[in-house]
Order: sequence, then structure tokens, then C-alpha cells
Amino acid sequence: MYNTCVMINIQIAIDCENEDIIMIYGHILARETERAYAAPIREAIRYCRETDVSNMGECRMELRGEEMIVQICDRVTGRREERLPEVHRRYAELQFMAEGTEYMGYYPDRGDNRVLEDCLQEKDTLYYQENPLSEEKMLLMTPGTYAVFFPEDVHRPFCQTEAPARIKKIVIKMAVDIL
Repeated sequence: MYNTCVMINIQIAIDCENEDIIMIYGHILARETERAYAAPIREAIRYCRETDVSNMGECRMELRGEEMIVQICDRVTGRREERLPEVHRRYAELQFMAEGTEYMGYYPDRGDNRVLEDCLQEKDTLYYQENPLSEEKMLLMTPGTYAVFFPEDVHRPFCQTEAPARIKKIVIKMAVDIL
């Protein structure tokens, strides 16, 4: 079905075929390597651990001014083909799955992507066209898991696992100049 990755104990996903380290991917309860992360990432993980979003709807709030922004996403997943690959330039993102499951596409931005829509001014997002050479991996996001995407990490959120389903997650945007 999808080319998926495994999670290893040190909270980093690896490319299953080449064993290359590709990104931070972990579980909120696994604290053993948390101290190796930059302070804003640790703060974002702590926020996710301590925040109950069960009664919250879609919203956006500042955690630390424009340096750290929290978004609560309450959405329905869809087919991978209906979701666009995206990157951000001013912010890294920690995406934490609070409720439900989704696949999230990931691949490194090697400079060979074609821009479909440039929304950098409005919301710090570039949407890419499909890239058949991307070797996209699909990360399974279940309650308690998180992934950190840096500006060089293309990601495709809100992809369904088996059928469309409601999910709720916390997305924390961290300005790259504080990392």
C-alpha cells in the first residue's frame, strides 16, 4: 500500500530501505531523548502533553508571540491524492495527533519540486505539484505521536488511513530563528 517508516526508540524515523535519518518522529510519552531537542521543541512537546483539546474547536493562538503559534485542527482526513504536499519557510512545525489517525506524507525538499501555489506571504506555505521522484514516505500518526517538520521537509497532512475520518491535532509553529 504505502511505503511507511518505523519508529525507533530514540524518537527519530528512519528510511526503512536505506536507514537514513530523515526527521524527528516520536511519542509524547517517550521522554528519553527529549533533552536532545532545541528548547522550543521541548516547550512544544510539553504544551501538547499538558493540553486537553477534546472540547476545543479549530483555533489559532500565540504561545510566545509570533515566535510560537498554536493551531488546533479539527478536520476530516481524505485521500492522499486530494491533499497537497507543502513546505514552510519561516516556521518549523511540530504536529501532534491528539485524536484519530492519519497518514502524513514526508519527503526531503531536494529543490526539484514545482510550485503549484505560493502562499508564503499570507500563511508561510508553498504548495507543490505532485513529484513522482520524491520517494514520499507515509508516516502513521496515531494518538500521542508527533512529527517535527523543518523548512526542508515537504509534508502532506490529513491523509486518510482506511476511510475518511475526523481527527484532532495540535500544530505548533516555531520560528526558525529561535531553533
